Amino acid sequence: MKNHYIYLISALFVLLPVAAVRPMTSLFAETLDATMTEIGFITACYSVTPFLLAIFAGRFVDKYGEKIPILIGSVSLVIALILPYLFPVLLTLYISQLILGGAQLLAIVAIQNGVASSVPPSKRDQAFANMSLFTSLGLMFGPLIGGYSTEHLGFQHSFLLFVFFSIVPLVLSLIIKKSNQQKLNSDKIKTMGVRKLLSIPKLKLSIFISMINLAAIDIFNVYYPLYSSSIGMSPSEIGWILTITALASVAIRVFISTLTEKLGRAKLISIFMFCGAVSYLAVPLTSYYPLIILISILLGCGLGITQPLTTIVSYNLAPIGHTGEVLGIRLAGNRFSQIITPVIFAGISNLIGLGAIFIFEAILLGAGAVLAKGIRTREGPTMKKKPKIRSM
Repeated sequence: MKNHYIYLISALFVLLPVAAVRPMTSLFAETLDATMTEIGFITACYSVTPFLLAIFAGRFVDKYGEKIPILIGSVSLVIALILPYLFPVLLTLYISQLILGGAQLLAIVAIQNGVASSVPPSKRDQAFANMSLFTSLGLMFGPLIGGYSTEHLGFQHSFLLFVFFSIVPLVLSLIIKKSNQQKLNSDKIKTMGVRKLLSIPKLKLSIFISMINLAAIDIFNVYYPLYSSSIGMSPSEIGWILTITALASVAIRVFISTLTEKLGRAKLISIFMFCGAVSYLAVPLTSYYPLIILISILLGCGLGITQPLTTIVSYNLAPIGHTGEVLGIRLAGNRFSQIITPVIFAGISNLIGLGAIFIFEAILLGAGAVLAKGIRTREGPTMKKKPKIRSM
């Protein structure tokens, strides 16, 4: 259990600086006279590297365990964050974002794998709920700390500040103990390949559902401020809506274990994706602020609980020795979703308006809710290449 808490704290201190510097980077680029196109490419660099390296990162975790990947990821985070401080030019920001995306990915795959393997199967839902709370705290407080540090310290010194945050998981990685299971499997397990892993029943479905859910989160964060501004909401009102949505997403995760015991994962994912679909459908139908607050709470709950559940499902469907690889495939799918989603929905908004984006995403979430009923997983990884899937 000692490792379990190390993973949770590491998750917080990996994601907090990443969440802080991502919005800082675009603003810093603007002060360096970058065009909007250049800022777009700099932002894209963060997602491109994880998309290309996710599967290899998963295999690396399977072979070497969690300690070395978290150590390498943390060192890479330090490098990515100190570069803009030392060399404040546009080229550095491109390089920094490429390293940052890959570093975060390697560390998070290792942390997710470690969290799951550090507890018995019966406690895995709660373990992922705990991890989700820590990651959510990092994602919430990162931009807040980043905003204040930028105001008071400037961009360069803010990057330097977050170097010290990244040193925490680096130090913690040094005291991670290798599990007995890792010792047994590190030399015996051979790579199965992406096609063979995706042939596992329901794995592709769980990854696809995760992609739909993540797209919904990104769309709301990117396009809702634009839409709400177009209907006359003030920046502070928009800020409160986004904050309330994030808080609801965090709060609902406390109940993952209890809800899973009562409903099962498949039914729980289906119900909450349907809640997300209803919320999205309601967004363009009202401009009454109290009602918008209720919609944002329902949306936060719906999207907040689905993402960690799809992680658990993917992990449980993985064969023993290939859990990191499966989690890497899942993250590759998520990054692909983050790359193509802005392009597709920008086209939709240009053709038929911002409001139509929410209706279209509601349809996708509704489809995901229906598909989620078909997910059935066992309680953990198996040695079989074509495992049988038991009902939850």
